[in-house]
Amino acid sequence: MSKNRLIFYIVFGIFHISAFIFTVVLDNNTGILFQMVSWIPAFKWVTLAGLVLLIVDIIWVYASQKETTKEKAILNHELNTLKAKLFDMQEATRQNTGIQQPPQSKTNI
Repeated sequence: MSKNRLIFYIVFGIFHISAFIFTVVLDNNTGILFQMVSWIPAFKWVTLAGLVLLIVDIIWVYASQKETTKEKAILNHELNTLKAKLFDMQEATRQNTGIQQPPQSKTNI
């Protein structure tokens, strides 16, 4: 995992931990909730920031998966090319040394 992604997940985790602590504090004390009515516009922006973090994560995962798929296809193509070259080298060696594969006998037992 890259350093940027770790930093992103740390920020994302801090956001969720703080949201959890906030809800636990408000769970039993509704007096604080009524005092915080004037903070509602700020809460809207904080929740919007959380949604933006979630969308960024989804896009990041999709881009990473797409890149991994491309790398896998390239490596698979390279592997097939190397297998073909190895087969060609074996065939050339077999022809140069004059070794023929023995014919298969058709004996009935």
